[in-house]
Amino acid sequence: MSSPLAGAAHAPALDQPLGIAASGGHVWVANARGNSVSEFDVTSGALVRTIPRSTYGFATPIGIGTNRSNVWVANKSANSLTELSAKTGALERIVKGPSYHFSDPIGLAFSGPYLWVASETGGLSEISAINGALIRVVTPEVGDFDNPVDVTVSGNMVWVANEAGDSLSELNAANGTLVRNITSSGAFIAPIGLAVSDQSLWVSAASGNGVAQLDVSSGALVRFITDAKFKFNAPWNIMINRTHLWVVNANGNSVTELDASTGTLIRVISGHKYGFDNPIALVAVGNEIWIANGAGNSVSVVNASTGALVHYLR
Repeated sequence: MSSPLAGAAHAPALDQPLGIAASGGHVWVANARGNSVSEFDVTSGALVRTIPRSTYGFATPIGIGTNRSNVWVANKSANSLTELSAKTGALERIVKGPSYHFSDPIGLAFSGPYLWVASETGGLSEISAINGALIRVVTPEVGDFDNPVDVTVSGNMVWVANEAGDSLSELNAANGTLVRNITSSGAFIAPIGLAVSDQSLWVSAASGNGVAQLDVSSGALVRFITDAKFKFNAPWNIMINRTHLWVVNANGNSVTELDASTGTLIRVISGHKYGFDNPIALVAVGNEIWIANGAGNSVSVVNASTGALVHYLR
């Protein structure tokens, strides 16, 4: 595919980028098909390096997250995690083994020194983000999980999106016990993405073509937004940046921006110049939103204030 933007930066190492995270002045991209991780300079958009599978053990890397000093990558096909230095890219450790109960790990969420891992065909594992030691495993039976694909932490609660179960599981972060399993007719059809803002939990419903806002304390549904003007089309990953909610529409090749308190539409970003092609993941870096295009083997960077295109990387 030719670049939609004249003079676009060239990053041929991108190969089905499905995960993206930021640390300091760098952005990290997980290439699922390429079994690699690419690092970009935030200021220039220049490719710093692409780290191949080799000794890092990358195998269908999708989930990726940072805790400032280190980058963690979930290897879906290898049932493992790879930890690397955010400063140098050096390998820190590979975490794997039957005791962790990783089974297609895909979702990652940090809570202080701890890392929660959602396994798509399994349950939830909590490990130390300091040394990789296992803290606990919450089985599907205990957590009432059904195809858990994303996880986020709010205070002393852990929230899990159950894609096949059309539900959310809320757990106590201190001991991993189930607080409640939440279902809502029509609002959680294939929940994929989770994001927390103040007193709200936002959920993207991929098959329901909408986003749901819940009261994070009670789990009560505040609103479910499906209006045509939002142009939701397979809304996938979502993210809070300051007071706004950003949603990537995987099948709509667009990004929707909302007020994170009221759900009011701010704008829908789309058009050939952005190069959106199956936008699947996003991360905020300062006043920019970096968006990974899974089918386009590219990353689009937009200004968070204006929606203008900053970089197109491929």
